[in-house]
Amino acid sequence: MEEINLYDLVRFYARKWLTIATVVMIGAILGVIYTFFVQQPQYKSTATLLLVGTGRTSNQESVVLNNYVQLFESRRILEPVIAEQKYDATYDKLAANTNAENVKNTDIINVSISTSSPKTSKSLLEAAIEKFRNEAKTLYGDGAIKINVVDAADAPIAPTNVRPIQQIGLAIVAAFALAIVALFFIYDYTTAQKTQTKAATDVKVNAKVRAKAKTKSTPKKRK
Repeated sequence: MEEINLYDLVRFYARKWLTIATVVMIGAILGVIYTFFVQQPQYKSTATLLLVGTGRTSNQESVVLNNYVQLFESRRILEPVIAEQKYDATYDKLAANTNAENVKNTDIINVSISTSSPKTSKSLLEAAIEKFRNEAKTLYGDGAIKINVVDAADAPIAPTNVRPIQQIGLAIVAAFALAIVALFFIYDYTTAQKTQTKAATDVKVNAKVRAKAKTKSTPKKRK
């Protein structure tokens, strides 16, 4: 790679401003198309559960709480919910979009389910919570931990995975970076070609000069 002249490179970019602007515009258009027409929005319904009677001491992890978290995401809970709600998805797909998490140093579990429909997300989460409470009683008995709903499943308004400003902005930045990198390689290639051409021309000129000088220096033979 030839040594880069920053001044010449900046001038090259300035001459190619229309190309850069065109690539950036294309990136923005692609970002809009993906964000609003291709990307599948996901709506997350969330709820908060309180487990009463865990016997957990302060600042100590509870195995029981972890068991309940795993139970909420298990086949025992989600497969019946899929059947009851007639949800068109497999357990693996629903499990990937289901989350249960214990809030550290508390007896609270935050649960959520995400789907492409706000109404479906809420219905599935409500059914999962009900099934969870019933199965907990079946597994641990009536005298075990009591599960209270602190915050019921909400109906999400906006998708959680669609961020128009950030996504379109990222597409613009990526397009700009792509244009800059591509133009840099074009500049480097054309500069190298010019250097090689100039070098070849100089070699020819020098050869002609040496040949002429040699001709002049050679004495003519007398007849």
